[in-house]
Amino acid sequence: MDIRERYLVKNRTHEEIRRGGAIGNLNEGIEITLHNIPTRLIAWPGNGFQTESIHVLTLAPGLESPMYQYQISEEALLCAQGKGEVYLHNQWVEIEAGDIAYFPENIPHAVRNPAGNKEDFVLVSSITPPLVSLYEKSGFYIQDLGKIDFDAAEAAKDRIIPGNLSTENQMHFNDSHPKLRAWNMKASEVRHKGALFNVFMGAEFTANGSPMRFVLWPGHGARQCGFHLTRCSPGDLFAAHTHPVSDECVVIWAGSARGFLDNHWIEMYPHDCLLAPCGVPHGGPLNVKIESKGLHEAKAHTLWGGFASPPQGDLYLRAAYIKNQEFDDPPAIRFTDIEPIK
Repeated sequence: MDIRERYLVKNRTHEEIRRGGAIGNLNEGIEITLHNIPTRLIAWPGNGFQTESIHVLTLAPGLESPMYQYQISEEALLCAQGKGEVYLHNQWVEIEAGDIAYFPENIPHAVRNPAGNKEDFVLVSSITPPLVSLYEKSGFYIQDLGKIDFDAAEAAKDRIIPGNLSTENQMHFNDSHPKLRAWNMKASEVRHKGALFNVFMGAEFTANGSPMRFVLWPGHGARQCGFHLTRCSPGDLFAAHTHPVSDECVVIWAGSARGFLDNHWIEMYPHDCLLAPCGVPHGGPLNVKIESKGLHEAKAHTLWGGFASPPQGDLYLRAAYIKNQEFDDPPAIRFTDIEPIK
């Protein structure tokens, strides 16, 4: 078994993932139904994550969730493919691939894919902190014992039927609904009511190598949810590091790379997820032409970014965005030379 195979989620227990991380994929996760929506579990308490849950929601045209809210948790919904609508600021708002809708605690929200749309509306959800109650109906949380049923979760991994997300990147910059965009709101307003973000717009960070944007982070209004994106050109590297208190799920959205995990370099492909619980060394992408094994062709650039919770204060300190335990509010700056990366 080679290094990549050994680190795949399907071959690692939750204890091994907690200690040394794993490689997951947005197409591969246990399937359950949440709020009437087919949902894949990518990073969650059943496979070693403790500070966030990452799910993939797939809404066929005509599918809609009921209105719901989480009293103690935030939710961020990143549109990865297609387009659809979210209920935000007491109205239905259309979002497209690359947009992120952010909902603070106790904010009613919902999602739907209008029947007139032709394609699935695919969302990657980050819920922070995780809510074990979401897994009870599917048999993965035992309320009487107050514990995750890890045996049930392991058995369910063997029944996973992979999804069919396109490997073509659809994410792009979008500034529709300007009154709802976080860069046009005060951070305090975002924290109170939620907002729309976009993966290509955020505070600059260059201290770790390849250029990055802090998109969803406390400086722009989020409290627990975090999302950062980096562009890695050929030969670039985002330096290996750890996060003392943050679990992180980093996704290759486009291109190919070698990811660094638990002191190993591992070949990664579109939709692969580097699962790095707090304290696990990780980094990359080292953007080099790698063996595609028939999955895709290597690209000139790599889009690499993901969710972490709680916010990665270690990076914000390096960026000099924290002073006297208070966050700066630097301008959100657009990545202007990386679209489209297919």
